[in-house]
Amino acid sequence: MSHTLMTAAPDSAESPVSTESRFPKYVLAVLFVVTMLNFLDRQIISILAEPIKQDLDLSDTQIGFMTGLSFALFYTTLAIPVAALADKWNRSRIIAIAIAIWSAMTIACGLANNFIQIFLARVGVGIGEAGSSPASHSLIADLFPPEKRAGALGILGMSVPIGAFIAYAGGGWIAENFSWRAAFLLAGVPGILIALVIWFTVADPRGNISLKTAFQRDPSKMTFGQALSVLSSKPAYWHLVAAGVLVQFVSYGLASFYGGLFVRVHAIGYGELGWKLGVMVGLSGGFGAWLGGQAGDYFGKLRPTLPLLVAAIVLVVSTPGMIWAVYGTNANMAVLLLAIPTFAATFYFGPNFAAIQKLASDQTRAMAVAIYLLIAGIIGLGIGPVFVGILSDFFASTLSEAAALQQALAILALFNIWAGFHFWRAARLMTE
Repeated sequence: MSHTLMTAAPDSAESPVSTESRFPKYVLAVLFVVTMLNFLDRQIISILAEPIKQDLDLSDTQIGFMTGLSFALFYTTLAIPVAALADKWNRSRIIAIAIAIWSAMTIACGLANNFIQIFLARVGVGIGEAGSSPASHSLIADLFPPEKRAGALGILGMSVPIGAFIAYAGGGWIAENFSWRAAFLLAGVPGILIALVIWFTVADPRGNISLKTAFQRDPSKMTFGQALSVLSSKPAYWHLVAAGVLVQFVSYGLASFYGGLFVRVHAIGYGELGWKLGVMVGLSGGFGAWLGGQAGDYFGKLRPTLPLLVAAIVLVVSTPGMIWAVYGTNANMAVLLLAIPTFAATFYFGPNFAAIQKLASDQTRAMAVAIYLLIAGIIGLGIGPVFVGILSDFFASTLSEAAALQQALAILALFNIWAGFHFWRAARLMTE
């Protein structure tokens, strides 16, 4: 695949790879599929959680650990060294290896026979997925100029709800007609094929760098400690991290108990629930990611921090919508209302990551995303579902299982207001 290399720095008016080339668009399309599979394999457990709970006799707290913390353990901690490697080695190779690992471990989830086995398999999924996002974001930052970066990231963000749509609709249908084990097995196979596509067709703009060279200490490249020191001098970065962490805290906490909410409260079947949730997440989440990216590019031209303020407003407004959805009087109403927090949970993607890349230097691009993923993974993805599970089990001592879960999710919704505050603070600091 031929492409034109340029000497401009990523933050200059031009990207290192000519925007007239088809190569950036091709890479974005491939990364779109990678991220879609990333979230398919990550989120399919949400629609399968209730049948897994019944089959393996688990508690809501164990569901929280299985869906959240198990995945987050190594997904977060490995993101840092993998990002450091992505700042020096071939990013295409890193992504290909990562997707092969997480796809194989998704298949392993379908072979688990108890809580420990599925917990460890989910740990493996997290290990694989740790290598995808930092390298993908770094590639996009090199391939697209700053004025088009939020739009590109917004397009990448659209793959998240599409992956979730396939996970919910396909996973629910397969679980109802076959088994939850079959759903995991079928979800893992495509990633192996995509790993080969990336390995053989996506060239890193930096050229070929040997792995041995990548592990050698390069004085021009920052260590984790140095990158952390540089980013620590930018308070706006940490408010962006806090905002993203809280958005994920809410979205993953909610998604982990989709099945529990609808099966317990509305007595809906997995197949019906899967396609309804899938359509809702695919449309509202996809539109939210696309609109957030477009809004980031448009409002960013008027004032660089304006996209963050718009994201803050969207999150605050989504809070009552989520509470209304949790207490919806019927399943169809609840699914429709869930479109509000789902839209908000993807709208922030483009503005947030574009702002992070703007604050980061060329030497800290991948590391800035990895540090974000470390904290977001531990608190948002790891603790969010556990928080809901513990609250639900606590309230279940005095309420029914259905009412206990509703109360836990209503409390969770309030964290979106907190996220909005951090976007507002980041915008203020970036203008000072």
